[in-house]
Amino acid sequence: MKNRFLRYAAATVAATALAGVLVGCGSQQPAGSAGSAGSAAVAPTAVITCSIDDIDYANIFFDYTDQIASEMAAVAMVPQAAAIELTAADANGATGVMIIPSIDAANTTDYYMNAYVAGNTINFAGGIASAESSVNGALPVAGGALAYVPAAIDGKTLADEVITFTMASGAVYKVHMIPETFPAFEIIGDGVAADNAGVYSFALDKFFVRVNTAGELIYYRNMSQVGEELMVENFAPQTMSDKQYYSAFVELHPDFRNAQGGYSSGFYLVMNENYQDIDQVTLAANEEENHKHGAGYLDQHEFLVMGDNHYMLLSYTPLLIENLPASLKGIDGGNSAYVWAGIMQEVQDGKVVSEVNTADYPLLYESAVEKIDYAGSTDQGVNVVVGQNEVFSLADGIQDYVHVNSIDYTADPDGTADKILVSMRDQSAVFQFDIDTGALEWILGGKASTLGGYEEYAGTRTDDNGAAFQALTFGQHFARYTNKAEDGTISGNTEISVFDNHTGVAPFLTVMDPATLTRVFKATIDEEAGTAAISDVVDGTYLNEKTGKYHNASHCGSVQYDNENSVVIGWGLHGVVDNFGPMVPEGTMKDAGFDDLRQGSRPIVTEYDLANDSVTFELSATRNPNEVNSEAFFSYRTYKTAK
Repeated sequence: MKNRFLRYAAATVAATALAGVLVGCGSQQPAGSAGSAGSAAVAPTAVITCSIDDIDYANIFFDYTDQIASEMAAVAMVPQAAAIELTAADANGATGVMIIPSIDAANTTDYYMNAYVAGNTINFAGGIASAESSVNGALPVAGGALAYVPAAIDGKTLADEVITFTMASGAVYKVHMIPETFPAFEIIGDGVAADNAGVYSFALDKFFVRVNTAGELIYYRNMSQVGEELMVENFAPQTMSDKQYYSAFVELHPDFRNAQGGYSSGFYLVMNENYQDIDQVTLAANEEENHKHGAGYLDQHEFLVMGDNHYMLLSYTPLLIENLPASLKGIDGGNSAYVWAGIMQEVQDGKVVSEVNTADYPLLYESAVEKIDYAGSTDQGVNVVVGQNEVFSLADGIQDYVHVNSIDYTADPDGTADKILVSMRDQSAVFQFDIDTGALEWILGGKASTLGGYEEYAGTRTDDNGAAFQALTFGQHFARYTNKAEDGTISGNTEISVFDNHTGVAPFLTVMDPATLTRVFKATIDEEAGTAAISDVVDGTYLNEKTGKYHNASHCGSVQYDNENSVVIGWGLHGVVDNFGPMVPEGTMKDAGFDDLRQGSRPIVTEYDLANDSVTFELSATRNPNEVNSEAFFSYRTYKTAK
């Protein structure tokens, strides 16, 4: 299967002659870069001062408008309701609250709710003669209808409430409140203090899920109707100006997903405070002179709601670039290559406010740690090894040299973005940009770090070409501003949090070096001094001793430092472990201290009391044996909110 994406992404490319090393922003060569590889210290350098004139604009046009429209029309946001006279709807309008049939077509007795909102009334109708709950007994039917608030669902037991409806026609239906394919939970810990009570939100096996700190199931929605081949991920609550929203990614174009599933192309679904669908968002067309392009796909890694019809967006877009620095060799030894560009865009009322494209910065081609075979890049796809098999992947011939996996922002007084904080996995570094001017202001970690002072926490790693550099993080997946005021501003030094996967090659049947040793930390950035002070480090291997679970993530993950008693860690994906289901023989996969690494051996979320050194809540899960899903069993991130 081959597809020339340049049918959609073709047009003019501004070719610029470049010379020197790390020339993307200014002329300094940062310590710890390729030119000083393997140095023991990470000395701060002059802060990068990219101005609008320093940026070498890629100036590449693309337009996926028609392709996206066709694919979105083919994807259902709700399933087909069961073909019976009994109907159900949420009284507050939550999308997807309906009755669906069993996955066993021969079962015409048992039916299941597709979505649920704790405490909400469900309006059942269709000529009901009587109804009886397995929890509350006979229920009051009036006029052939029933308005009923289901019993609370304990996430620790997931005990099913079954309502038996006898219809005026004589038909009898059993409606289950727990979906037939819902994953199993294991919840430990009841030490979350009242001041930190809240709700954890995550996506798992195409379910959007919310569980509170008491272990009660607050919300679920089954999205399996989008199809087994499409990814549904990153379900997130988002609060702005006291208004509650929810968002989630839905994949549209699986050809643009790499063989390992590291990035996807689709749209973001937006729901209001009542879990009612209100918007479907893709990358907006841009008329800015140096960033002119049509509509594009969004990637699953990040989507931020900044207000009504006001979003921060992320796209991975395949481009043919022609601005490789002279220090690198591209296709046929020239300065061109096929790359996945990270496009970050603020959009309000459908109009682009500002946009940053990683292809504008030649520096990033040089400072990349992974996916740097520019000379071998191709838009025709390549064969790659996945597990024991070799498969064709269109997306893997294009170099994923940045792999943006999180964005945060600070705001101007008018509510628009000022700075953006960007984590890039394949740079093993975190960046701050001025989104209005495009200025790249500082880099934490990686081959081109402009900050020092973190030597105690760094170690020598190598890039895909074997060049050594001093790594603070390796393959990190999440960064957030932690001292941002409610209005989006920061006073004093910037403080950020980082989920550092610190990816290695373990676990295997024997322990390998380097191992994946996930940790989270905070960093205080002193831009004047050019330093980053690391604090509040929590190592996953330390938490292993607390709960007996395996706190490790080769990919994905998240962290919230809410206060000294509440550090909320979402454990993302460990590609090896999360593919091993509970039916795999014990001992198939092991690591130091763990003789049995299968689904459920790693938690979905942990809440850790840093001040008292205790785990106050931890939720683990295993796949339901009724679930048919070729993807690994994991949650991309976990978010915690007050309600």
